[in-house]
Amino acid sequence: MVLDIRTVVIVAALIALIIGVSLWFALRNQKAAMVSSIRIWMLGVLLLPTGWVLYGLRGLLSDFVTIVVANGLLSLGFAKLVEAVRDFVGRPRNRALIYLPVLAVVLGEAVFSYLAPNPRVRGVLVAAIIGVQLAFAVSALMARAIARPRSHQLTAAAFLLLSLVLLVRAAHELFQPHALPGPFAFSLMQSIAFGLAAAFPIAATLGFLSMCNDRLNLALVRNQAHFRAITDHMPAIVAHIDTREQFTFANAYLARLLGVEPDDFVGRTLQEVFGPAAYAEIAPHVPAVLQGTAPTFEMAHSFQGKQRFFEASFVPDLDSTRGVCGFFVLLFDISRLKLAKEELARVAQCDSLTGLANRKAFGESLDRALARPGPQDRLLGLLYIDIDHFKSINDRYGHLTGDGVLCEFSARLKRCIRESDLAARLGGDEFAVLIEDAESSEAIETVARKLLDMVRVDFVVDGHALRVGVSIGIGISRSGADPTALLRMADEALYEAKVAGRDGFCIARVGIDPVLSGRADPLR
Repeated sequence: MVLDIRTVVIVAALIALIIGVSLWFALRNQKAAMVSSIRIWMLGVLLLPTGWVLYGLRGLLSDFVTIVVANGLLSLGFAKLVEAVRDFVGRPRNRALIYLPVLAVVLGEAVFSYLAPNPRVRGVLVAAIIGVQLAFAVSALMARAIARPRSHQLTAAAFLLLSLVLLVRAAHELFQPHALPGPFAFSLMQSIAFGLAAAFPIAATLGFLSMCNDRLNLALVRNQAHFRAITDHMPAIVAHIDTREQFTFANAYLARLLGVEPDDFVGRTLQEVFGPAAYAEIAPHVPAVLQGTAPTFEMAHSFQGKQRFFEASFVPDLDSTRGVCGFFVLLFDISRLKLAKEELARVAQCDSLTGLANRKAFGESLDRALARPGPQDRLLGLLYIDIDHFKSINDRYGHLTGDGVLCEFSARLKRCIRESDLAARLGGDEFAVLIEDAESSEAIETVARKLLDMVRVDFVVDGHALRVGVSIGIGISRSGADPTALLRMADEALYEAKVAGRDGFCIARVGIDPVLSGRADPLR
């Protein structure tokens, strides 16, 4: 039976159209990482039937449409498939590689149809250029730099087979003594080339979809591994339970508590794992979570003879239709959580380098001290302290030595004050001291003098004997004063101490003596 080439062309168009439309409907909402590759592939598959239809209408439409435009669209369709493959495997975009062959096909068809009519050269040119185009996809798929699973090999085989047939057809037509009498004339090579071209979208698309499926499966495996890694290092029990109350997942924390492997839980029920007593506490909350709510409750359970208390949360697992297909179990050990909260509270109030209070803790303590009820004449002192020329220590000896100076200064500072006083590091080389219930202004000044004397003794840090000085601004107030005003006055006093030559202190008295109020008295 003689194969009708026109029929093959129409069949090729229908196949490509069906595949393209099916892909569009199936993958139009795809959110995966390869979405750009999928869209390019769909465009290429949809361009092919357009070109085939125009090609099959030879004799019914103008030659320009059925030759130049048709072959240009076919070349563009194949170019888009090549571009999709290269994008999928991570090759950089190369517009010249993709579109120059298309331009060559269009120009070649125009030249050898109108300027120098030659159907043989025209056919040879199109077959050769598209054959080379398809070889670019084979090269990208079989590159050594990427993994080559079977899906890549299948797709590469489809491109390679059609590429080789087109190149052989081009060589065959070039050396034939007589050209074919028409575009739909029968020959064995013509039939093979058009037949493979018709089957190509099916084989190539199956291969491409297999590549996508492999990547999705790999992403799923990686996501599961990431989920496992995250949950295994959480200080809590994390598990997934299906609607039959059977485990589908449990993290390593629960496995360690029970002395088993995480996979040993799969298929076992809540009652089997936790026992009747604990299940009696859990069971009343299961119907609620299976109805879509997220109950939270406390429960107790003994693991390996040690009683533990947990805060439990059940979170419904919803499918794409918002139906409940199971639920997640989160059990937090309350005792460890309390310890963690206490530690966080301590860290939030403490400077990590020096162990002194931080800026936040100091501000809160100052507010409380000024607001605390007591005698109207109760004195309160605020010392603002800067280490003189601290930047030069960092620049000359390095930040580690600078940190050592800060720690040594903090230790000396704590030896200068009472246990009831608060020393804080506000940041960098800035420190502050809060002195409550001072006996007199002179007592506050005594603390500053004592600190100056103690700091003047060389600091020995990392084998370096360092001379360190400090500037101190003192704000003195009575209870009930405005904290902002006191802070501002102490800061201004610190500035005056620096202007006066550093290595000393200045005093600002707020609301104590009208004559001295707001003034800074430089003292050394």
